[in-house]
Amino acid sequence: MKRYRKGFWGLLADIHQDFRFEISGALFVVGLLLVFFAILGYVPQARAWARGVAVLDYILTGLDRWIFWEAIIAALVMLIGGLDFADTVKKAREFETLINTTSKESFLKNLKRIKSLATDALPERYWRRVERKMTELKVRD
Repeated sequence: MKRYRKGFWGLLADIHQDFRFEISGALFVVGLLLVFFAILGYVPQARAWARGVAVLDYILTGLDRWIFWEAIIAALVMLIGGLDFADTVKKAREFETLINTTSKESFLKNLKRIKSLATDALPERYWRRVERKMTELKVRD
């Protein structure tokens, strides 16, 4: 059975877990967009080109004095999003290798790690796959 945490921070942790791929991917894309703005602010040729595009000119004017801090935030957001996405993909691949077995013995040997990944690290749909696999292999809890 899936565990849910209590309190506000627990709710945020559950939301992050259930939408882990989407949140980390979105953070990475936002980080890339912020890096693009930082490049436009720092590279003189890019800044001259951006002055010709009304939206970019407006954004660069608004970021004028804050472009240094925007670049730092861009790097952090991109790093956090990228590392979280890579961690999620790594855990999903580990889960796939552990659950894709026809051997009941192998499944039982790895059941603790499978349950740990499904309840604490990956979205709820992975837990439903564990339940289906347990039914398929006739494993009792």
